[in-house]
Amino acid sequence: VEDASTDNSLQVLKRYQEKETRLKIIEHGVNKKLSIARSTGMKASRGDYIMHVDSDDWLLPNAFENLYEKCVECDADVIVFNHVKENNNGKRVYINSVKKGLITSDKLKVQPHFFGAPWNKIVKRYLVENMIFGQVGLNNTEDLLYASEILLKAKRICLSPESYYTYFVNTDSLTNMVKSEQYIQNQIIILKQLQNIIYNNKTNLKLTYNILNYFEKWIYLEFARIQFWNKEKLIYNETIVKELSRFAIMSKSRIRRLKLALRFKYINLIEVSMRFGFLMSLGIIRRSLRNKL
Repeated sequence: VEDASTDNSLQVLKRYQEKETRLKIIEHGVNKKLSIARSTGMKASRGDYIMHVDSDDWLLPNAFENLYEKCVECDADVIVFNHVKENNNGKRVYINSVKKGLITSDKLKVQPHFFGAPWNKIVKRYLVENMIFGQVGLNNTEDLLYASEILLKAKRICLSPESYYTYFVNTDSLTNMVKSEQYIQNQIIILKQLQNIIYNNKTNLKLTYNILNYFEKWIYLEFARIQFWNKEKLIYNETIVKELSRFAIMSKSRIRRLKLALRFKYINLIEVSMRFGFLMSLGIIRRSLRNKL
């Protein structure tokens, strides 16, 4: 899916197509953003399984062959697997979040593996039909929508401790380029979609609680970055909290905590520490001190 790129990606794709006739190129013409680009590709697919590979990442050797064998063996709706993280210096770290193999229908057991990226999963294609994900164009947090909806629709889930994927730590990626205030503004759109996904799948209270906790943790982090690095944006964020409070899925206690954290930056820093660890809060303070020098 060529989402109106500004470089010569389309020409490169067409050169590949000359050698690989099975390659289908879909041109958007205008940039519709990542979530719609993924959705366009999924709707055009004809295979039995769907897997996403980000443009700056790559697969480990024999990944598809081994994953297909795992799919046949498990007959699961979703297979979640481990990955390798690599940076610009070639340093590789194996991220073994899945400790041992498991096949289950207990979604609470596997839910932690469904927060974050779509690329550590391969799913049966029927799961991606008629998704709420992809109805709105988004370039950040769309992975939470995709992974949550897949989890809620799946009936049989397999965890695999093998690694099939390399995630490249790219400081110039879309995620790293998003400004805090833009990120927070997008969360209004995200929460609307997330609420629709949760209600549409009749999600139980515990699963909903966990999804909202993950959604909120990144808001606290962005609040802290603005509070300590860019104070003039605080009034804008108060408006965002008011917008969030209008969603039925957000309890009064959640909104109270957000308001308190927004009003008192060191209380917010405690919230960040609880969710990300003390070192994250320390890093925010250190950068704030450097900015003053």
